Amino acid sequence: MHAFLASFQVRFRGREGRQALERNTTGLLTAVPNKHYDTLAHAVPGTSEPRLQEFLTNMPWNEEDLNRQRVQKMSAEAPRGEGVWVMDDTGFPKQGKASVGVERQYSGTLGQVGNGQIAVTCCYCDRQAIWPVAVRLYLPQTWADAPERQRQAHVPEDVGFQTKPAMALALLEQARA
Repeated sequence: MHAFLASFQVRFRGREGRQALERNTTGLLTAVPNKHYDTLAHAVPGTSEPRLQEFLTNMPWNEEDLNRQRVQKMSAEAPRGEGVWVMDDTGFPKQGKASVGVERQYSGTLGQVGNGQIAVTCCYCDRQAIWPVAVRLYLPQTWADAPERQRQAHVPEDVGFQTKPAMALALLEQARA
């Protein structure tokens, strides 16, 4: 994993940023069932819940540049011309009201209406693998209509309500650019 992440580490300032990237990625790849700050901190040696939270909420990095670099790397490794684009919405069961987009909504992951978040994904699928290209967290209308709630959850001001099909088309246009 270190070799894979090495090319991305230039996007993170300082030694702590590069180490945080590796710890967070390691945590996401563990077999722990719930990927929360506290469970990941226990699963990854040398980290803590505050360090992971700091990385995800306050570490300065350019998401678009990092994603563009990731897609370029995958495109160089992916076979050409025999794949298809797949758009999907994926649910993440989640309790509480502070995490962005959490509300009672239908989740295919749950197979029913439940409390959680939804992400719209765009993947390129071929015989070799499924290549995740882009993902965006769905912001339900109730969240879009609550600016104070968005501010408390650190939702960027330019993010508003968009239907899942519209999000999927935007992700596809972004991926093909």
